Amino acid sequence: MDDQYKVGELICLYELMNTLDFDAQYKEKAKQLISQKAVQALQTMTKEKKEVLIIMIDKMAESDGTVHSKENKFLVNLIHILR
Repeated sequence: MDDQYKVGELICLYELMNTLDFDAQYKEKAKQLISQKAVQALQTMTKEKKEVLIIMIDKMAESDGTVHSKENKFLVNLIHILR
């Protein structure tokens, strides 16, 4: 969210993809999803996966030692969407 990818953030992304059993082939498709479909996909996740997603995104935001305001806003929006 701060337009820079740090090693810690990439490691967290890899862990997140493994935890959610997210196949890398879907990464490009995910980039092409319109917002509404992305929100629908997130909302259909199980409660457990939603909780893991929030924790992992929070961990990713903190992994470089600084939580950028855009990262914080993204996390707040994500939590709102998942409720």
